[in-house]
Amino acid sequence: MKKNWLFILILFVPAILMGQKIYKIDASNIKQELKTDFLRMGNPGPDGREIRINNRYMAIGGRPVVPVMGEVHFSRVPRSQWEESILKMKACGVNVIASYIFWNHHEEVEGQFDWSGNKDLRAFVELCQKHDLYVYPRVGPWCHGEVRNGGTPDWILRKKQIKDRSGHPVYQAYVRRYFEEIARQLHDLYLKDNGPVIGIQLENEYWYAKAGEAHIRWLKETALQCGMDVPMYTVTGWNNGSVPPGEVIPLWGGYADAPWADHIHKEIDESYFSFSAFHNDERIGNERVQHEGQYMDYDNYPYFTCEMGIGIQNTYHRRLVISPIDGLTMVTAKLGSGSNLIGYYIFTGGSNPHGLLHPTEEDQGETGYWTQVPAKSYDFQAAIRESGERSPAYDQLKKLHYFLNEFGEQLAPMVPVIGQAGNNELQYAIRAGKESAFLFGINYCRYVPKPLRCDIQFEVRLASETVRLPSCGVEIPDSSVFIWPVNMKLGNILLKYATAQPLCQVDDVSVFFQNAGIDAEFLFDAASVKKISSANGTVTRHNKEYLVSNLTPGTGCIISLTGKDGQEQKIIVLSPEDALQTWLFLHKGKKDFYLSEAGMYMNGDRLNIYGENPVMQFKKLGFGTTVRINGTTVNGRSSGMFTEFEVSSPARSVAVKAEPNHIFDDTVWLKTAEDDLPENKQLFHRFFLKEFSLDNPSEIQDGTLFLFPPSSCRINVNNRWVNQEIIPGKMNMPDLTAYLQKGENVLYLDFPFTKGEKVFAARMSVTFSNTDRIEFSTDSSWLTKDMYNYPSLLKDYGTLVAPETVPAPANAKEITCDGFKEWEIYIPYHYSNNLNAVYLHLDYTGDRAELYAGHLLVADDYNSQTTWRIGLNRLDVNPEGQNLKLRIYPLSPGNRIFFDRPPEKGEAGEALLQDIKVIPEYRLTGE
Repeated sequence: MKKNWLFILILFVPAILMGQKIYKIDASNIKQELKTDFLRMGNPGPDGREIRINNRYMAIGGRPVVPVMGEVHFSRVPRSQWEESILKMKACGVNVIASYIFWNHHEEVEGQFDWSGNKDLRAFVELCQKHDLYVYPRVGPWCHGEVRNGGTPDWILRKKQIKDRSGHPVYQAYVRRYFEEIARQLHDLYLKDNGPVIGIQLENEYWYAKAGEAHIRWLKETALQCGMDVPMYTVTGWNNGSVPPGEVIPLWGGYADAPWADHIHKEIDESYFSFSAFHNDERIGNERVQHEGQYMDYDNYPYFTCEMGIGIQNTYHRRLVISPIDGLTMVTAKLGSGSNLIGYYIFTGGSNPHGLLHPTEEDQGETGYWTQVPAKSYDFQAAIRESGERSPAYDQLKKLHYFLNEFGEQLAPMVPVIGQAGNNELQYAIRAGKESAFLFGINYCRYVPKPLRCDIQFEVRLASETVRLPSCGVEIPDSSVFIWPVNMKLGNILLKYATAQPLCQVDDVSVFFQNAGIDAEFLFDAASVKKISSANGTVTRHNKEYLVSNLTPGTGCIISLTGKDGQEQKIIVLSPEDALQTWLFLHKGKKDFYLSEAGMYMNGDRLNIYGENPVMQFKKLGFGTTVRINGTTVNGRSSGMFTEFEVSSPARSVAVKAEPNHIFDDTVWLKTAEDDLPENKQLFHRFFLKEFSLDNPSEIQDGTLFLFPPSSCRINVNNRWVNQEIIPGKMNMPDLTAYLQKGENVLYLDFPFTKGEKVFAARMSVTFSNTDRIEFSTDSSWLTKDMYNYPSLLKDYGTLVAPETVPAPANAKEITCDGFKEWEIYIPYHYSNNLNAVYLHLDYTGDRAELYAGHLLVADDYNSQTTWRIGLNRLDVNPEGQNLKLRIYPLSPGNRIFFDRPPEKGEAGEALLQDIKVIPEYRLTGE
């Protein structure tokens, strides 16, 4: 029998070996020259805090770092919400705040600068400084950012004798004046003054290669002359962005999809989710200038990014749904490829500000840009949504940011070595030094399911040794993204490798987490270990190493070690789910580590915890007995290495009401005829007149009259007859745009006398270019007169009287408009009392939706078949006590739109509010 088993084993072993895959990577002879004198940057800042940049990484006070830069546009976020947005970004591990400064947000009218309210640049930068965050202004003057004209004011483009974005002297004079205004806002806030501003981005997507270098050089010189003296000047490098040698640093980016693409099918590009030595990304943007050959030597510059997309801004023709791990995967690919600054566009979403004269978004119809985007929403599917809520991507990225904050000093000098893998293979790379490395792996691509990789090992060859990991082949499932250490020091204990990702170190505790269910194991150099044990799993010794395997990750998965020097170390191996709940803060000079499904941030020395549930739990690493929350002492309960707490706030419900608003619900019906028709009045008409003002500073974009007449009718606007057929007994929607004028207007309706009790209703809707909407309906402010002859500007109308009003007919609510459906959403007074925020979650059937508060558009959405999230405290107006008007437009059959999540069959032509949820958010504050 034993012989038979031996025979079977002899046959089976080759089959096992044939199935095993060993990915080998050689970093035994890595060399990369460190260039410190090529870049000509500005003042590096005071000693001890100075920022210097070489061709590979940034150093702060001589210490290599891998910064995490997240973008938020202060002019797109209500000032009252700035601080919480900044603190949420910091809690996610962001340490540099970037922001475009959009010229047309500050000088929409020539010579009239506005740096107040939500546009107060200085106040925003000072707030970042208060919370110990660096600031990176992106001054343009052309920015893009899906803003009208890329931020260039209309008044610049209307001038016939200058050329924008050029060396034309008149354009340069205006830019210099604009830079002087920015410099005035940033005075004394540069790093050299112990302020937070560490860099300036000039222009954006200036795709003219060598031909554009003089302009970029002039912008830098002008910024310096205005006082913008900083350690780093940058431009966007993709598509041959112009980079005058040594004067600026090119920055790179990547997006999981292309909402600007001129087609309506899937965009599949595995290169975004692969490791590559090539920095450039030719997929960003539409209008590209073609150049032959490679424009510049990128080895002279560090590999920094500024536009890594967590999400993307949807356009009208491309409705995309970005996965929470798309951004994580792309950033991991960049890090493994050698990137040493991770910059996100955009990290915190917002809403476009109200324009005085124009819409402020990239408007395709008015500006000729490639895409049409929502007039108001700039949600971007960002880590922090337009509403203020955290997205799932926030928690995915947070664990990576903590790793960079904690281990950036080791990672930054390491040289990338990229594994030789095709598109259908597991993607892998290492960042290596002489004796240690980090191994990066990706088994994911948007739209492309990846196979389960079975029996996988890696062989990493360093200068001093070759390390194979793990001890035997592991399975790596689809959607796996990981960073594993090789030869990491934990105090004086040498961790040879781990197939779990390091997160942070808190005193003598190292926190790791399991990646996507991949078996976690740890191998230690026995020569550095005096004693080792594990709360679960198996500890085995083989020759000169201890292997800890068969682990069950979680808060109780603890490896205890004592080094040869007697120093104790502990490792906690969290589950993938635990890793999404981690929070790491610096509190009074010490690190505090928490686990909680609720959100957390520190404001000064005060812990804030927030969430939808009035009862919130969290675990704190360490042994403590109590915490003070909202003035109350809360007792904790020990659980392994953590102390568990439960805190609560009084539950609140917010009674938001949503009711259908029929087209004539706000309308008074007026009588057009009598029962009797005397012979001497058979040729008479009943005229209804309405005088109204259109004094908005913006231009009239659309004017529609919604009219339900009982009989034939003619329309006159400003003494011009409207040549459009009006059908009795039907909803008519004549377009009056061309007849309306700025200032005073006169509308009158002409109903020839007919016999019988007859009534009509009308509603006028005028939309302006800046999205303001003025509406009025038939009511007692209209005037009427029965006459044989027609009203004329050449003669007096005579005496007009108030119309005869009547109750709405029984079928009034059956009268519908095919163009849209409306609902009124009532927001009660004091709705947010004792709450941190209140969110509306709307699901609807239709093409797009708008939310108005009075005449102001306060929110809008292109339907991507995902929940529309609205933060009530982020609207342009206080919605308390208001009836907000929701308008949903149906999707037209045959619309050429790409949907990641296509609407159901039969939804074309429908406009329905399916569901509305009110989500209160609670916040508790520690002491």
